[in-house]
Formats: sequence, C-alpha cells, structure tokens
Amino acid sequence: MDPTLLFLLDSIPQKSPRSKLETHRELIRQLRRKGCTYRDIVRILHERVGLEVAVSTIHSFIKVRAKHRTQVQYELPPLEPQSTRSRVSPDDVTSRIAALKEKPVQQKAKHKHFHFEESEPLRLVGQGGSR
Repeated sequence: MDPTLLFLLDSIPQKSPRSKLETHRELIRQLRRKGCTYRDIVRILHERVGLEVAVSTIHSFIKVRAKHRTQVQYELPPLEPQSTRSRVSPDDVTSRIAALKEKPVQQKAKHKHFHFEESEPLRLVGQGGSR
C-alpha cells in the first residue's frame, strides 16, 4: 500500500464501540450460557459493574450478535438395535397397505345450514328439519 495512505490510516484514531455493552460482551455471553435470563444479566451489570441498562437493550445486543450464528440442529436419537425392533416382513406391510387401499371410503353427509328455493325466502335448517 502507498506510504501516504498508511500514514493517513495510522493518524485516524480508533472509534470507541457504539454499544456500552461491547466491553462486557464476554461476560454477557458466559452469563447466557449459564442460563441467566436477561433480567438476571441487567441485575448483575447494575450490582457488579455499575451499568444501568434495560432488559430490551440486553435482548437487542444479544440478538444482533447472534444473527450470523448457525442454528443448533436437532439430533435424532440413535437407532435401536435390530434385535429390539419388532420384525415385520415386507410382504406383511405390502398386504396391509393393499387392504387399506381397497377399503371403501365412507363420505359423511354434509349438514345443511340453509334451505334455498327461488320462490321462498332463505331459511335456516335445524338439526331436526326446518325452523
């Protein structure tokens, strides 16, 4: 890089962090890992560090810094050994599926809420007939 640009970069002072919580970032991270709530963190920062912050400030601080963190993946339990699983033959499963497919589907009769005839006004239909 050009020496003039290097001199210019060296002469510009380092900006202070935008958040007053930035200097306590690791403390907040460790407190969250130990299961502390946002309210607990606010209380600890007030009592031990003398820093007054709102619960929403802690929430926003953590949320912004957690954006790029990968989500924790849920893991499936390990497979059971073959001996403990019930053994079902593929032919049995196939025959059960075929039997379900052949079973007739019973459609429920829809309950009518209204009865309409062109020459009459619209009527509500009760469970036992018309009202």
